[in-house]
Amino acid sequence: MRARTHQGFLGVGQLSPTLILVGLLLVGSVSCTPASTQPVGQATPTSSAAPSATATSEAPLPSGWETHTSQRFAYTISYPLDMEGTDNGGYSWTLGIKLTNPDEGARNFIYVSAIPKGFQSEGDEGIYNYDPAEAEILLNLRVGESKSLREGLDTAQWFTYTRQPDTIISGQAAKTYENIQPWEFPEGTKEIRYYLQADEYTYLIGGYLDTTDSNQPGAITEELFDQIIATFRLNP
Repeated sequence: MRARTHQGFLGVGQLSPTLILVGLLLVGSVSCTPASTQPVGQATPTSSAAPSATATSEAPLPSGWETHTSQRFAYTISYPLDMEGTDNGGYSWTLGIKLTNPDEGARNFIYVSAIPKGFQSEGDEGIYNYDPAEAEILLNLRVGESKSLREGLDTAQWFTYTRQPDTIISGQAAKTYENIQPWEFPEGTKEIRYYLQADEYTYLIGGYLDTTDSNQPGAITEELFDQIIATFRLNP
């Protein structure tokens, strides 16, 4: 089709080589502009260097699960029917899978200890897995930092904890720690430990878990542990 001209404008045939070259350069520069160009004045999103808290799942309680309620320490926690809980001293409660012969099963269990503010040991009665000096060491660790609670001893490796990003439990941030070689537990056992601070108590919540998928009687997987911890609630 022949190019048409209009009075006052130049047709293609009348454009100078210089003007044609400039036009081609302009078209080329427009075609290279990214489709996702950031609008002027809009800040470019940046990721925060601070680790974010991990939220435990808050799925509906599985059908048939039982719930343990502590009136004294103002919390509830639920678990499957094939598990049972027992008191461990005056401040702690432990949960494990029911076994016909406990000596033949995995040494896995979950625990909840309630530490009153300003707690002082009453005689010989302590709180399971709680030692004030050890708690201070753990609570002062930064995320990603590891430290043994038994520095200078040959057994230091068995008491080494690594601070993980916080975990949201009952709507609050709990400081989280892992020990991949807990003392006197079989290889492949991992301890997860949470410190959840509330008004009247600090809750020390944790478990010794099977990481080998052994299917051994009494074994508690990390997945089951997470499901149970997700049911933990502080009562008003």
